[in-house]
Amino acid sequence: MNKLSLNSVEWKEFIIGDLFNIFATSSGIDKNKLKLGDGNMPYITRSDLNNGISLFIPYKQNNKYKIDCGNVITIGLDTQTVFYQNCDFYTGQNIQIVKHDKFNKYNALFFIPLIKKQMQKFNCGGNGATLTRLKRTKILLPIDEKGEPNWEFMENYIKQIINRQKSQIINYYKSQLSDIAYGGGGIYKIAI
Repeated sequence: MNKLSLNSVEWKEFIIGDLFNIFATSSGIDKNKLKLGDGNMPYITRSDLNNGISLFIPYKQNNKYKIDCGNVITIGLDTQTVFYQNCDFYTGQNIQIVKHDKFNKYNALFFIPLIKKQMQKFNCGGNGATLTRLKRTKILLPIDEKGEPNWEFMENYIKQIINRQKSQIINYYKSQLSDIAYGGGGIYKIAI
């Protein structure tokens, strides 16, 4: 794949609410109302740590709380936390869901910094973040020849970044192992 550049594509402004389906979470369980115990269902909160995952809970919760489907972006409007959730989950209060049929784990990651950047303006002058303001917010996106969001470019651009990071990590650890094995001052000998 040729090296992709953000300057190599045309960009166009889109209104977030016209592009995505945005809605409040289906669950919104207060932490004190959770059925705790061993489980592997993510409980997403407005935390900016661990992809918003506060803890893992049992799948079965009170029937009045519905599970939110994965392959979406979650937004904590008041904390401006934005994450991609690949699997089904429950949430705490005040989480919004951003959904699009073309989302996958790569192109969704392209949107996260764009949404975060736009949400920064909600801090100024008492104009707090609301679902209505979020839906009216505009973002710039790369477009295809039809003037529509270029989903393929966004996916390939993120894959390119991930592959570059993987390569850098592998090269770093190869270098560290080589130093240890071949006279880097270490006392251990490792065969590479």
